[in-house]
Amino acid sequence: LQGDIKNYKESNAYYNKSKAIYEKLNLKTDLITIQSLLAINLKSMGENLKSIPLLEECIAFYDSIGYHNDLAGAYDNLGQVYLSLDSLDLAKENFEKSLSISKNYGEITLEALNIRNLGEVYLKEEKYSQALENFKKAHAISLETGTRKRMIRDYEGLSEAYAGLGNYKAAYEHHLQAYDLYKDILGQENMERMNELEVQYQTEKKEKELMAKENEIKLLEERKKKDDTERLLLIIGLFSVICIALLIFYALKQKMKRNQSERDILDQELEFKKKELTTHALHLAKKNEVLENIKQKAKDLKSNQGNHANIRDLIQTINFDLNNDNNWENFKNYFEQVHKGFNSHVKEKYPEVSTNDLRLMALLKMNMSTKEIANILNISVEGVKKARYRLRKKLDLTTDDSLHELVIAL
Repeated sequence: LQGDIKNYKESNAYYNKSKAIYEKLNLKTDLITIQSLLAINLKSMGENLKSIPLLEECIAFYDSIGYHNDLAGAYDNLGQVYLSLDSLDLAKENFEKSLSISKNYGEITLEALNIRNLGEVYLKEEKYSQALENFKKAHAISLETGTRKRMIRDYEGLSEAYAGLGNYKAAYEHHLQAYDLYKDILGQENMERMNELEVQYQTEKKEKELMAKENEIKLLEERKKKDDTERLLLIIGLFSVICIALLIFYALKQKMKRNQSERDILDQELEFKKKELTTHALHLAKKNEVLENIKQKAKDLKSNQGNHANIRDLIQTINFDLNNDNNWENFKNYFEQVHKGFNSHVKEKYPEVSTNDLRLMALLKMNMSTKEIANILNISVEGVKKARYRLRKKLDLTTDDSLHELVIAL
């Protein structure tokens, strides 16, 4: 089909696929047939030299198994290749071999083709009398067999032969006959094709209408079946949803009760720990304040009395207690119970923050005043301000940013 509409590359692609299958199945006869068709396509594409070995292989095979008609056809195709290459002696030799087989085995249409092709050789050799005789014989067979398309070339060949002999009147008459026959065949073929297309159109139209009705019926049946199924599923679904909703409602209600009880307990524990933390912080601040007062009084006594050694020991003891890390460790434990993960979160987000910075941030988190922070850290109020300033720089805060709000938010 692709070859008939001159899509030779597509045609060869299909032939090569078939060839691969026949080779795999070892079907020699079918394989040779494909090679013959490939050779014809190559000839039509102008690749004559590629078609010659294929046709020679076909000739050898058909001769070996006695396929006379196929053998005659292969000889004729090979003759046409040589004719295209202007190898006229080889072309004539192959046409004559084909003609001999056609005559012996009664293939009259192939015989007419051989005679016509020999006429083409004689035209190229300018042997116009012999060409004229061949085209007359071919035309007679075309009339006998009713192959009207072949007659067109017969008339054209006769016209060329008469022209070569100088009989231009006869040449013109046969040229007109060829043209009239071409128009007649073309018109008839077009009419037949139009009739075929009309019949095909009406047939396809009815088939489509019938198919559309069948599809419509099928669609309605499927829709009804689907609606019934959906209705059943909807009922089951609604019942399931109601049951699940009741179960979820009951479970949520029970969970809310448990959560509320747990929340109440946690709130009580947290409130207690906050009170403990605040109490501990205030106790620490008060203790440091008292110790600081005692230290100051001891210093005053030291300047006025002679018992310097005992007073110095007392001051050192007070200083040791003021800077005792155990007090801070206890405070840290209370603080972590109330504000879980605060210190680790700060260190992760701000790795430059020191231990003293963490202590300051913890006290800010508890909303301690500057004076309370100074007492707990055992530094002056001015020292607290400086510590806050250094912390702001580490936290990369601007003058518009609130240190207290940031710490509370952490």
